[in-house]
Amino acid sequence: MLRGIAVLLVVVLHGADIPYLNGNGVEQWAEVNRYLEPFRMPLLMFLSGMLLPRSLAKPLPLYAWGKFAAIVWPLVLWGLLFGLFIYHGGFDHPAFWRSGGDYLWFLTALIFCYALGILLKPVVHHRAGLVGAALGVFLVMLLLRHFGEINLSIASRTLYNGAFFFLGAACVRVVPRWVKAPSLVVIALALIAAAISAAGVDHRDLRTGTLFAVPGSVIGIAVAVWLASRTPTGSVLRFLAWIGRSSIVVYILHFPAAVLTHRTMVALGADPVTHTIACTAAGLVVSVTAVALRPRTRWLYVFPGSSRIQGRIAERTNATVRRAG
Repeated sequence: MLRGIAVLLVVVLHGADIPYLNGNGVEQWAEVNRYLEPFRMPLLMFLSGMLLPRSLAKPLPLYAWGKFAAIVWPLVLWGLLFGLFIYHGGFDHPAFWRSGGDYLWFLTALIFCYALGILLKPVVHHRAGLVGAALGVFLVMLLLRHFGEINLSIASRTLYNGAFFFLGAACVRVVPRWVKAPSLVVIALALIAAAISAAGVDHRDLRTGTLFAVPGSVIGIAVAVWLASRTPTGSVLRFLAWIGRSSIVVYILHFPAAVLTHRTMVALGADPVTHTIACTAAGLVVSVTAVALRPRTRWLYVFPGSSRIQGRIAERTNATVRRAG
C-alpha cells in the first residue's frame, strides 16, 4: 500500500512539475509537491531496501539475475525508447546518460544500491551485523552527499535517496516493534514532520540532499509505516496494494504520458490549470492502465524468459553446492 501511495505521489509530482517548470503550471500545486518532497522518494527507497535481506539470502547468481531481469532490463529498454521517441536530445545525447536516463534515474539508483548491497551478504544472517553494516552505509552515503562536491545529478540523487535504501534494510526487524508504538508518540512525531515539511517549502536544504533534510524524512517514514499498519482492509487499500506491487510499471509509464500530454497542451495553448490537470490525469490513467495490462506485456518490465533462466541458474547453483558438499 505504501509503495502504491509513494509512486502515485511521484505521478502527481511530475504531472504538476512538467508544465510548471516550462512556465505554464499552477504555483499552488507545485507548492503542495514541495511539502511532500521530503517523504516521497526516501519512502520508495526505504521500502525497496526492506526487501534487501530477503534477496541477499539467495545464492549470489540468483540475486544478480533477479536484479538484471527486473531492473537493468526495463532501464535499458525504456531508456532507449524514451531517448529515441521523447527525449529532445535523443538517447545518444550525453546529457541523457549523465542524468541516469532522465526520469529513469530511480532505476539507476536501485541498481547501484543492490550492487553495493552485496557487501552486506556476509552478515545477512547476523542480526546485529546486518543492522550495523546497513546503518554504516546509510551514514556514509549521506555524508558523501552532504560534504562532497558532486555536480552530477544522478550521483547526487543516488547518494541521498539511496541512503534510505540501506536504512530500510537496517529496519526490517525493527518495524514489527515500531508499529506497536503508542499513538501519542506517533502524533508528536507527525507534528514534528509536518513542521519540518512546512519549513522546507521555502528552503530546499530542509527538503532533500543534505543532512538537514534527513530528520524530516526519517520521521515522516516512521509515521507512514505506523499508519499503514492500522489502515483498515477495503477497496482503497486493495487498489493501492495492487498499484504498489507494480510500482515499477507506474514509474516507467507515467512520465512519457505526461510529457506527450504537455506538448499537446502547449500546441493547444491550454491555460495553466487545464494544462496541469491534463498532464496529471494522463500520467495516472496511462500508468494504471499499464498495470492492468501487465500480465500480457510482462516482457516490457521483466527480461523475456526470466523464470526459465532463473530455474536453470538455480539448478546449476544447487549442483555446485552438492558437489562442494
